[in-house]
Amino acid sequence: MNLKQIEIFSDLTDKTLKNISKIVKEKNVKKDTVIFEELTAADVFCLIAEGKVEVFKHLSGNDKKVLAILSAGDYFGEMSLFENKPRMASVKAIEDTTLLEIKKKDFNSLLSSDLNSGMKLLSAIMSTTLNRLSTTDSHLTLLYDIGKIIASSRNLKQMTMDTFSKITKHFKKHNRGLIAIYNEFTDELDVHSSINIQPPIDILLKTDPFVNKISSEKEIILNSEEDYKNGFFSGKSIVVSAFYFEEKFLGFILFAGDQNNSFNINDLILLSSVASLISVSIKNISFISEEEARKRLEETRYKQSF
Repeated sequence: MNLKQIEIFSDLTDKTLKNISKIVKEKNVKKDTVIFEELTAADVFCLIAEGKVEVFKHLSGNDKKVLAILSAGDYFGEMSLFENKPRMASVKAIEDTTLLEIKKKDFNSLLSSDLNSGMKLLSAIMSTTLNRLSTTDSHLTLLYDIGKIIASSRNLKQMTMDTFSKITKHFKKHNRGLIAIYNEFTDELDVHSSINIQPPIDILLKTDPFVNKISSEKEIILNSEEDYKNGFFSGKSIVVSAFYFEEKFLGFILFAGDQNNSFNINDLILLSSVASLISVSIKNISFISEEEARKRLEETRYKQSF
């Protein structure tokens, strides 16, 4: 077990790491194993040496909300070292996973016996946690800003253009992108806004193979060694989320990058959250437009009756 290879420990001295290694226990977890449930006692801090885990919260019924996907080098449960509160979320292994665990009682013993090493470990954890909170804060800010755009919009195309512009500022590793909305009158998808799509396109056919893939899979993330080439975009990395409302496909938003691994699973989770907001707004704006058209028609019929 070489702690030096783990980012959170990379700046610590060999002597400090030797002392910390005495309280680190390795644990192997099989795929689909729930590591802990929300609201249970929190008494262990976990680092991921290998594998992936899913952090989620239970919703009503059997539904759940995925908060994050963590992989090698990431960690969870850090607050269990500092406070006596139950878990705020559940964690499940989605691959065979190797964890490095530090129990709260062992951490407290380290602080008592070797205050210097304990404080350096604490500093490393808090520094990384603050960086993580900064990222989370930017995600919340993005969702808040998009919520404001949606709340004040009555024009569908203007809403999608404004939200797309806001989102592109967050996905900094993209080279191309577009947002397309299904048009029930033409049975095609109208491209409301795009970046670096060459040649420029105004519509997409529902029969396009990749549009079919998006419609069926709803969320896609690809990070390939080979260029992925399509009729309307190309890239080595792609992240896509579809717009759906009551099982009806309403369109999608896509970003592509020229570098491998431009996007990660948390980018997909964020884009999915944005897509959910946009999906509801598409239906709301469509409903408002239909109501306004119906009222205009009734007023015209009323005037013609005289």
